Amino acid sequence: MNQSVVTIRLNGHPYKIGCGAGEEDHVAKLGNEVEEVMQSLIASVGQIGEARLLAMVALILADRTAVPSTDDSQNDAGPTSHSTSRCTTAHDNAAAEVLEDAAVRIAALASKLASGATNP
Repeated sequence: MNQSVVTIRLNGHPYKIGCGAGEEDHVAKLGNEVEEVMQSLIASVGQIGEARLLAMVALILADRTAVPSTDDSQNDAGPTSHSTSRCTTAHDNAAAEVLEDAAVRIAALASKLASGATNP
């Protein structure tokens, strides 16, 4: 099997990612999506470390892909799937805001701990 390499940039750092031949554009688009979420977080919480940023990005993206449980009658591709999609998008946006708020509080706490403050 032929393998290609795509270089994506996250927070200014290049990462070489292996993928199958013909998947280069898809991997590049995924990398751009991750970078967009990361830059949004950086705008909210600042540079809080690569590992924390990547963990928070992973949580946000995982939340976007989470499927809310529904009863079996709505699992077909019938007319309700479009309205469910809109509801899910609103849920995703709300969840992302909650995660970003939590990230701000976590960053503030981490800053306090790093500065040696022991009182909450």
